[in-house]
Amino acid sequence: MSISMHLDEYMARRGIVPDDTVVNDDPCAIFDGKVERDGKSQQDLEESERRLEEAESTILDMLGD
Repeated sequence: MSISMHLDEYMARRGIVPDDTVVNDDPCAIFDGKVERDGKSQQDLEESERRLEEAESTILDMLGD
C-alpha cells in the first residue's frame, strides 16, 4: 500500500490502475541515459564547496577554535 491508503482505496473503487509509464510530452525529449555536461554543474559544485568552507571557517572563528 502506498503512503496514502485513502488514495489507494479511492483508485481501487473507481478501477484506476496506477501506471508509472513515462510519456514524452515533446518528441525531442529522448531519455537514453546519456548526460550532457556543459561545465556549469562543476563550477556550481566548486562554488558551493568554497562557500561551505568559508562558512565553516567563520563558525570556527566565532567559536574560538
